[in-house]
Amino acid sequence: MAAEWRRSSVLGGETGRGRVVANAVVLGFAVAGLVAFSAAGEAPFEQKARVQRIENAVLAPCCYTEPVSRHQSEIAVKMRIEIAKWVAEGRTDQEILDTYVRQYGSKVLVDPRTIPGWWTPWVPWLIVILGVVFGFWLLRRWHARPVAAALPLPTTGTAELPDFDDEE
Repeated sequence: MAAEWRRSSVLGGETGRGRVVANAVVLGFAVAGLVAFSAAGEAPFEQKARVQRIENAVLAPCCYTEPVSRHQSEIAVKMRIEIAKWVAEGRTDQEILDTYVRQYGSKVLVDPRTIPGWWTPWVPWLIVILGVVFGFWLLRRWHARPVAAALPLPTTGTAELPDFDDEE
């Protein structure tokens, strides 16, 4: 009974021939997968990197302030889906960017010259800190100056002013 179960459980019904057929099927799927993988030309992680690069190169057309990769509008989500689909279809980066330029104009592309540098958020804080330091320095300098130094000292060669209160 155990021998019958082993024979019937293998694909071909016979132990030796069934394994050969099963191995051939698995090998065929592996070869087909490799052929499909090489026909696509890119690994999935390479496609993902391309998708991210394109998403960062295109601005969301609703406000033209943030790249599609970060923007949360409905059109940005639609564009992310389109970009992923077009990359999977095998379109080049330039074809995808040209498509969006035709639809929305050239201002949809991110200009690397307009992307603020890492230092941009720090500039206002640096100005405030320097202003506060300068203000403290100025106050300390004014406070340290003696009041008497601002008034002229009487000298011996000056004539004394008459006292007008005594003449009454």
